[in-house]
Amino acid sequence: MRKADGVLEERGRIVAIESDAIWVVTYKRDACNGCAAKPGCGTGLLGEFFSSSARLRVALNGFRADRIALNDTAVIGIAGNALTSSALLVYLVPLVCLMLLALVGDVLFAEVGAVFGALAGLIGGALSVRWYSRRQRSNPVFTPVLLRIEPGGDHS
Repeated sequence: MRKADGVLEERGRIVAIESDAIWVVTYKRDACNGCAAKPGCGTGLLGEFFSSSARLRVALNGFRADRIALNDTAVIGIAGNALTSSALLVYLVPLVCLMLLALVGDVLFAEVGAVFGALAGLIGGALSVRWYSRRQRSNPVFTPVLLRIEPGGDHS
């Protein structure tokens, strides 16, 4: 992912073309690929296990569908501040809920209450993030935008 003018860019291969949108497959790249500690690192191993591709529907935004071909490279982008605020939300809300309910559980029911409170907080925080993200699904700030098409091209 590259950053240009406050917009984070990602390249992907066009796998389907509609009259008003394209479907793009982007592949998750792991920053651990160049790290010397990768073989003994839990983060690197988890990254490989969960590594996957994402298939996104991206509106054409004025691009003409007849000038786009399958397997072209689409450069899509999203505002950097949208990604930053989303990442903070996804990581902090469950963590804060976990901590708060663990403290409440500890005060009310000692150690057992802290354990169950932490679990309830984590699950509740994750569910609230999911609820919020579903409500924001149609928000244009969080929707990827087609920036340009690179015919043929490198898909890495």
